[in-house]
Amino acid sequence: MKKEILLKDSIIDKLETNFIDENNKTHEQVRYSFTESCKGRSCQGLLMFHKRKTKRKVMVLDYWLNDNIKRKLKNGKIVKGCSKRYVLGDYHRQDFNVKAIEKKIADLRTQYGSKNSLTWDVDIHEGEQLKKRQKYNEQVSELQRSTFNDCIKSFFEANCPQIHKPSETLHRTTIVENLRYLIGYNERTKALKVITNERNQGEIEFKEGITSWQQFWNKYPPKDYAEIGPGKSIFDTPFGQKVLADVSEHDVRYYLNTLSSSPGTKKQIKECFSYVWNHAKEKSMLGANSPQNPVLNIKIEKPTKSAASKFNKLEFTDEQLAAILDKCEEKKNKYPFQSFVLKMQMYTGRRRETILKLKWSMIKWYEKEFPSGAKVYGHIEIPGEIVKTKNDDQIWITPILKDVINEQHKTRELHHWAMFIDWMCPSIRVKDKNFLRKGNENNTDAARMKDVRGFWDEITSELGITGEAAQRMFRNTHENRVNAQRKARSTWDVISVTGRADTRSAESYYLNKKLTPQTAELMDDMNDQWEKVNKLRLVKKIK
Repeated sequence: MKKEILLKDSIIDKLETNFIDENNKTHEQVRYSFTESCKGRSCQGLLMFHKRKTKRKVMVLDYWLNDNIKRKLKNGKIVKGCSKRYVLGDYHRQDFNVKAIEKKIADLRTQYGSKNSLTWDVDIHEGEQLKKRQKYNEQVSELQRSTFNDCIKSFFEANCPQIHKPSETLHRTTIVENLRYLIGYNERTKALKVITNERNQGEIEFKEGITSWQQFWNKYPPKDYAEIGPGKSIFDTPFGQKVLADVSEHDVRYYLNTLSSSPGTKKQIKECFSYVWNHAKEKSMLGANSPQNPVLNIKIEKPTKSAASKFNKLEFTDEQLAAILDKCEEKKNKYPFQSFVLKMQMYTGRRRETILKLKWSMIKWYEKEFPSGAKVYGHIEIPGEIVKTKNDDQIWITPILKDVINEQHKTRELHHWAMFIDWMCPSIRVKDKNFLRKGNENNTDAARMKDVRGFWDEITSELGITGEAAQRMFRNTHENRVNAQRKARSTWDVISVTGRADTRSAESYYLNKKLTPQTAELMDDMNDQWEKVNKLRLVKKIK
């Protein structure tokens, strides 16, 4: 169906097409010509197709191409050239109006049109495709000459993707490390905030009124290396100005040797380099024949013994555990939610980081008794995203765990603001902030307790065990006590109770940490041991 209208915005914008013709036939599109408006002008051949389903108004240009190839028309006439059609785009009153359409046709005519007539000497399609290919090649060439700093920018703008899973971002603490060593620990990084999102992945947010990465880089450009000296950040060094594809193993070694940092810091910088390198490779910033990561053969010699390694195999005694529980009770007014973290580490053997991310919605209450006599009151359903091994975990709720959870709930009721938060370990700072609003904002990472270091340091100081105890010892203690039980027939039984994955990858894949009667029986025996620890506290109080 064909119609004709004037080439005016006021007409085209308000155009309402009847897609049903006089024979009551429905057409999927109607063609509009602008013969009277465009005759003899640069817009000659302009047409518009109004689509019925999408309501799109598609502007096209019909033109005659002078390709000097003889063709026979339907009427038998021999001509040189052929008719072609080029899609200009969809009409839009603001973005692609009559004025913009005429300008585009004029630009195309300047590039491809005949100087002597209204015909065309070059195929518009081929001409535009050639321009795109040229532009693409220029972009690729420019991309492959990206400096280390360019790649650093791209890495953070992509929110720090993982090496083996680029669709997922790094953990919050790992992103913080990358920020520190790549762009510095200064006003630049202080303008950024790293949070943990609902998928337990790190996420970078802006502060100080900054709304985009471009604005951030403009405000905090590389500093003068002569003023800051070595080891501050790669972004502010001559090393950052090197083309990443040209960086050699020697360059990286030289940079690391300029640092007076510990082996641990050098190892972290090396890891940061690998994150950027792999991201650049993923984004084709290293060329088709990308060189090998120059840090692969760089070995950072570890110290014989670190300060923290001494706690790897140390355990708490019953007396120490009882004393810690006493301190938890003594300081519950000052630290209302922190004692829960220590008790859960003690009674479950799970990592502190996992305990701090537990939610009330993960608690599944019910009663169950096994043939062995072991009784549980439900279980805690722990999703893999908050577990270090990324595997789902479950914990039977034994009588002593039931008491700890109920105690935490009573503490929650005493602090009414915490009743609106799903985190079992809410941040005390929430009550002083405008967090308690409708929606799910109360359950963001900002409403969660991040650590209990202050609480732990105060307890160990008062007990006189500062430097002699670490929170990781709770896990060691629990694991070794489970392992010492006669009912623990293998390390598999131990792992099913403690939630630890075997260090060997093969065993990790076949590990079954589902809740079983055997697990309940082992935890029932552990419950008896913790009851003995609590009795020590009672004896002490009676004396």
